[in-house]
Amino acid sequence: MKRETMMDKTRHSTMAAWILALVLLAPTGAWAEELFDLNASQTHFQSGLQYYFQNQYPAAIHEFQEALSINPDDARSYYFLGYAYYRLGEMEKAQEAFDQAYQLNPRYSPIPKGVAQN
Repeated sequence: MKRETMMDKTRHSTMAAWILALVLLAPTGAWAEELFDLNASQTHFQSGLQYYFQNQYPAAIHEFQEALSINPDDARSYYFLGYAYYRLGEMEKAQEAFDQAYQLNPRYSPIPKGVAQN
């Protein structure tokens, strides 16, 4: 009987430790929901594309930056952020965004395939 009681105590202690770990490690609040919500990042990216193709570049930049604040590894957002800055004539910012996109994914190069650099 004592052995069964010890096993029960061990089981309860282990379960309590897991619950405590989940409570302590789980982010809380509204910011945490968006922080880990890649759907929110995708929503901002899609809004940025809409603004970009409507020639509303400042709004597009804002949306791409919001997407990147949620998912800083999104090469697509950096890529289109670069083009939005390019359209506004902000070449340094455009180059920084293009460089970041290329670092994350070499597929996102602002130079079209087949175009040689001099």
